[in-house]
Amino acid sequence: MSILLKIVPASVAKRFSLQSEKSKVFLVNASVSFFIKGINIFVSFLTVPLVLSFLSTTQYGIWLTLMAIISWFSLFDLGFGNGLRNKLTLSVATNNNADGRIYVSTTYAALSAIFGSLLLLFFICNQFVNWTRIFNAPATLGHDLNLAVLYAVSLLFVQFVLRLINTVLYAFQRSAFVDFVGTLAQISILAGLYMLKVLHYNSLSSVALVYSVTPVCIFSVVSFILYVGKYKIIRPSFRFIKLDHVKSLLNLGLSFFVIQVAALILYASDNFIITQFFTPADVTVYNIAFKYFSITNMIFTIVLTPFWSMTTKAFSEGDFNWISKAVKKLSLLWGALVICELIQLAISKPLLKVWTHNSVMVPLALSITMSIYFVVMNWGVVFANFLNGVGKIRLQLYFSVVGMIVNIPLAIILIRSFHLGIIAVPLSTIIVMVGGNILSSIQYKKIISNRATGFWNK
Repeated sequence: MSILLKIVPASVAKRFSLQSEKSKVFLVNASVSFFIKGINIFVSFLTVPLVLSFLSTTQYGIWLTLMAIISWFSLFDLGFGNGLRNKLTLSVATNNNADGRIYVSTTYAALSAIFGSLLLLFFICNQFVNWTRIFNAPATLGHDLNLAVLYAVSLLFVQFVLRLINTVLYAFQRSAFVDFVGTLAQISILAGLYMLKVLHYNSLSSVALVYSVTPVCIFSVVSFILYVGKYKIIRPSFRFIKLDHVKSLLNLGLSFFVIQVAALILYASDNFIITQFFTPADVTVYNIAFKYFSITNMIFTIVLTPFWSMTTKAFSEGDFNWISKAVKKLSLLWGALVICELIQLAISKPLLKVWTHNSVMVPLALSITMSIYFVVMNWGVVFANFLNGVGKIRLQLYFSVVGMIVNIPLAIILIRSFHLGIIAVPLSTIIVMVGGNILSSIQYKKIISNRATGFWNK
């Protein structure tokens, strides 16, 4: 900790009141993550022109849609991951390693059973699914697409179990290390994609294999190293699996699960809507704009990542003052990122041309809408992370379900009745997000001032 603090400028340290141990941990994780995640963002941006250099726009659009759809499977953990994050954080805060090991072992067992069953079900059902029709893809890509889906989905199930090491790291306030592991995976993927280009493997299945195998290898190695070494005390073991702990994990986890389902439909359905109402090539245009303007969200996520677990710890200790100060500083950062979004918008046309080597043209209307999209999203994630950390998510759950139901029909209305074209998709999500953000900010103020009653306090 002391070594890492030396890399934080003195003026910044003073500004963030480092006399608090929580502030020290928060700032160190955020500062180190900022550097590591910066590399991650840079690498992820390099992958776009690299993949576009050997896949067609249609192939790339199909790949993006496939990635969006397979992300839906992550929700089948029934919220175990987020339930473990809060439970293990409390165990660590109270030095209750015995309970911590039980929670870790039980979660690994539960997810192995869930995703093992899903993997078997997928193998059975996959042979009867016409993926070419689902993705609105050319018939010539049929065999390649089938292989890509097989690789991506099957290895993704394995990855979800192995990725629990990230949850353990979050509970130990090591979010910077999570970013390091993610960046290592991204660099490895970039290297794999470059090899595909050199060897002229310009197929969807080759790309899917690189994206799927790499994280499995990285998470396997990291898990082995940490559980043999530093986190041996909470290493998963068959004899520590306690089925009676499943209920306590699911009590909170199922609420997170419903919120995740709603968020997935709200955010990840965009590619599928565009594919059905427009073309796979339009998915590429949409995602280029999304990725370009998502830089501020990536930056904000870096800072917010340790906030969830730190909030859980602070709330359990009754340290409302620390939470209030942290939220105020995060709000100031949000304001600075709004200015960044405006600058990005002003220079978007020439930068997008350079980035995509003039192969993708993003309409100005889509750029404007997407910049607003991320301004609204960044506003809401501060309060959502606070509510997740303190476990007061009932209201968030209700509104998420409403948003999930409203979003897709609203997008279709904006497309068909108002003829807004592709911008209808992010615009419908913006409308839904604004309502949720207002309610979350009100709930935060009530909880932090100890005035929350009824559903505001659940």
